[in-house]
Amino acid sequence: MNRIQQSAKIIEENQSHWGSYIASPNFSQYGHSWFRDGSFIAHSMTVAGRRESSTKFLRWGLEVLKNQREQMEKVVACEHVEMKELLPARYTLDGQVTNDDWPNAQNDGYGTFLWALSENGDHLSPEDLAICDLCIRYLEKIWKIPCFDVWEEFPDAIHTSTLLAISAGLRAGEHLLSRKTAWKDVLDFIMNELTIDGRLRKSSADESVDSSLVWASFPFRLLPCGSTIVQNTVRRIIEDIYFKGGVKRYACDSYYGGGSWVLLSAYLGCHMHSIGESEIAEEIWTWISKQYDDKGYLPEQVPENLLREEMLEHWINKWGPIASPLLWSHAAFLEFATLRAGLKSR
Repeated sequence: MNRIQQSAKIIEENQSHWGSYIASPNFSQYGHSWFRDGSFIAHSMTVAGRRESSTKFLRWGLEVLKNQREQMEKVVACEHVEMKELLPARYTLDGQVTNDDWPNAQNDGYGTFLWALSENGDHLSPEDLAICDLCIRYLEKIWKIPCFDVWEEFPDAIHTSTLLAISAGLRAGEHLLSRKTAWKDVLDFIMNELTIDGRLRKSSADESVDSSLVWASFPFRLLPCGSTIVQNTVRRIIEDIYFKGGVKRYACDSYYGGGSWVLLSAYLGCHMHSIGESEIAEEIWTWISKQYDDKGYLPEQVPENLLREEMLEHWINKWGPIASPLLWSHAAFLEFATLRAGLKSR
């Protein structure tokens, strides 16, 4: 069994009979299904030719959205939306809301879901399209509201990665519904308000870079991979937070000491491969290939070149060892492996 088959198998084995993907089966805090993680995972399974799995997740997601219809309608009709009214980032595996203190107010997952749904290409019923239309109107209403970022931090800012996901989802919505959406308005806001020195910035409150900014190029393809702003952003990521194949989330990350993230390295590798930067792409490929354990699992992050070494023990004591397997890591590897092998025309 090769690594592509192995990663797809791990994802399928950790998909519930409802269709949801558990974030990680062996980590105390990751026993839910995130719209963000699951949508990226579903897209990777579509790319890898495992459409039965991706379709099951997307059907699960559509049912969750239908269950959230009342809340979305309330938000769309509300003049002033508060953070507490935003949809959850994660659900139980059977699609229920968990009432706890998790930083749930994250907007990116719903944009990512619409993007993954469009990329999958399956037939949608009129009822499906109606709930997609409501989700689009919901995103158009809330995209400027500060929320937790894709790493579930910094709730007082507007985050570039979040808006990239929303813009990608709204653009996908135009394809799904054959009507105009506000995706260009969101992208224009990014270009006008969330750039500095010819590159993307992490957020409205932080001028540094975040590795998730590469999503503008891959996999969302909102900006051309060879564009000046993407090139400048990636150059800064490599200068500031890239270490011989592994990339950090951002420069002051302290989660589990601020190690190197497999999934972010894979997406960066996809971008570098797409622009013909084979030396860095192959360095990333080699680094990821070394991170598999004896069970064939990929972790969330690797504790090397730590940014805050003293925080590694803190998080282990709090939540246990680093999550492994992380399904999103395997999904990003699938994206990289299939792109690298030329198994899907892009």
